[in-house]
Amino acid sequence: MIAALLGSAAPIAVGQDNAQQNDEDEARLSTVTVTAQKREENLQDVPIVITAFSEDTVEAPGAVDITGLNGLSPNVVLQTQGLVPNVPMVAIRGISHSDPDPNSDPKVSTIIDGVYVPFAAGTMLDLFDVERVELIKGPQGTLFGKNNLAGTLNVITSRPTDEAGGEVRLTLGENGLRQVRAKLNTGRFADDRLAAKIAMNVREYDGYSTNIITGSDLNTSDVTAFRGAVTFDPTDNIRSTLVVDTLKDDTVGPAGHVTDNGSAAYLLLPEEARNNVRVAAYNFDPFVETETTGVSWTTDWDHSFGTFTSVFGYRSLAYLNVGDFDGLTAPEPGLHVTRDFESDAYSAELRFASDTGTSFDYVAGVYASKDEFRQQNTVYPSPVVLSTSDLQQDSQSLAVFAQGDWQFAEQWILTLGGRYTEDEKDYFIDADVFVNGTFIPPSSFSDTLNASWSNFTPRAALQYSPNENVNLYGSVSTGYKGGGFNSRGTTAESVGPYDEETVTAYEIGMKSDLFNRTMRLNLAAFLNDYRDFQGSVTKAGAVRAENVTSNIADIQTAGFEVEWQWLPTDNLSLAANFSYLDAKFEEFCQDSDGAFTDGSPEPGQCAPAQEVLLNGNPTGLFSVPVDGTGLDLQNAPPYSGSILIDHVWPISLGEIKSHIDFRYTDKYNTWGRSNDPAYYRDSVILVNGHIALASLDERWEVKVYGRNLTDEEVISGSARAGTAPIIQYYQPPRELGVELSLRF
Repeated sequence: MIAALLGSAAPIAVGQDNAQQNDEDEARLSTVTVTAQKREENLQDVPIVITAFSEDTVEAPGAVDITGLNGLSPNVVLQTQGLVPNVPMVAIRGISHSDPDPNSDPKVSTIIDGVYVPFAAGTMLDLFDVERVELIKGPQGTLFGKNNLAGTLNVITSRPTDEAGGEVRLTLGENGLRQVRAKLNTGRFADDRLAAKIAMNVREYDGYSTNIITGSDLNTSDVTAFRGAVTFDPTDNIRSTLVVDTLKDDTVGPAGHVTDNGSAAYLLLPEEARNNVRVAAYNFDPFVETETTGVSWTTDWDHSFGTFTSVFGYRSLAYLNVGDFDGLTAPEPGLHVTRDFESDAYSAELRFASDTGTSFDYVAGVYASKDEFRQQNTVYPSPVVLSTSDLQQDSQSLAVFAQGDWQFAEQWILTLGGRYTEDEKDYFIDADVFVNGTFIPPSSFSDTLNASWSNFTPRAALQYSPNENVNLYGSVSTGYKGGGFNSRGTTAESVGPYDEETVTAYEIGMKSDLFNRTMRLNLAAFLNDYRDFQGSVTKAGAVRAENVTSNIADIQTAGFEVEWQWLPTDNLSLAANFSYLDAKFEEFCQDSDGAFTDGSPEPGQCAPAQEVLLNGNPTGLFSVPVDGTGLDLQNAPPYSGSILIDHVWPISLGEIKSHIDFRYTDKYNTWGRSNDPAYYRDSVILVNGHIALASLDERWEVKVYGRNLTDEEVISGSARAGTAPIIQYYQPPRELGVELSLRF
């Protein structure tokens, strides 16, 4: 048996399935079970492109969070946001979301054990004790609801096992990485009605950058996480699982590399900070302290005609972020930002899935959620100016959904579904400005706002299976993201609300298992049409230019994806994927740069100039909209792909396992609001690999690993706060380490 990477763009464990061996005992690709349509199905039978990452892939040596999966699925970017170090940036097929503020709902949603995570800062998953991660591409508005415009990350953690046992994994790596992951299962007890599990993850990391001013390490992390689960089966047809997780993450950083904007303040930076991307110059050490807790309670009640399922969820998130958002040493303070945030979120879903195997299968249900947060912001844009804001928001969402599969002929299946959603947000803001300690009433305001949105998101798909190994499909699906308010807004004009965003997606594809299931070839082509796209632009603020969200444009993304997996022998697995993406603005007429003038005509002007108001008062300045369709979309590389090779050598002691992967990404813009070269990540091939020695009984395993083996300097993201210089944020350099696993 070998560990390899496979799938419908789907890296996951493969090997010999004894129940599926041919007469020559030939290795075959395993069946991958996914729950992307709210029921267990073979991934190859689902008319959706899904990447299913197994536990082995998710917890690959040296990978500590969701960004470790970057490059393994075509047309997907998984990086850190940069400016705030523990916020992920997820892009699927050219559409991304990287705003760390809580008012900005994500465009790719994260689901953990059936529970939606509403805030981006709570989705930097420190991956451990995970059964699989399903990365579902395209809008999932019918079954998963709002904020699934580009796709969904569906995380399924491991469940208690029937047999008692456990595992300990110890990792030591460069840059001070010390990690312990452990899991203990009780096995079945209480007349086989109960089973329990507890898992923990403790990680310390000294970082790979330095603050030359304070001498401190940057990009460090100190993580302590626990997850417990109990499965209770009171009767033969009722299964109930309770999962509780907690995480505490203390991060020092980030380490921003400030680019030359020609200012005198840039030249005041130490020379080493200007020339070395691993050295930053901050007058203090920026940091983030994050604590999160989650509860998921899922119950399945089986009947002869189907299964009733309930999922109740709760998630809390609290963080304190203190950052230097201009990256300069003077003036002091300059764009120093403190954000103190806490939230609670509740959700409930009740659904029914009919029994499979009939000519008509369906899923139907209702969903409700409520989340509330409070955030206090303190910003020093200059030594004499202080702005503060107290923000509160309560959100509610209600939805009803249904989807059915009708096999109207032996080889044909028609899928129809839809979801109706109502959202409401109550928002309060109190923003104050002080100059030299004096309160400035004209620049301060307070307001209580309310807005609501509703939308119907249908889906239709048609499948044709000429034989049991080939599945051809086409689909039309829709997605919806409600509107909202701007937590960075410091004037009444910039708070909002902004309107909802929608997408209609068209996709055709093929999923196939070939040559007696030793090869898998999956193809997909897509066209996504986004309307009233919510994006960030720079607007006038009470004391500074500020980045706020608005309905800025219409966007079209199109492309294709090829995914291939081959088992030429029982001990060798090969996989590759390739993608092409054409992502562009179709209509973009906004003043997006925050440069306000006297209203004189500008090159590319596409609409009349508008006078800038400050809390209802004219400022004498004008905003001039210009044509932005020539901008490159954020995090939308035209080409990407990967090659993965796994091999096993049987020896008398056990097995020697090797893995190497090559992950290619074309040059792309990491910011999307300007085509300045400083925002671009150069094309690169990143190489990762490991070699392991495992015992015959799989009780122990020793791995030596390397990540970024060619030691590339690669941007993970970039940002510009207001009119400050462009700051680049870099991925880790080459890192080597060793990992020991013990199972009992």
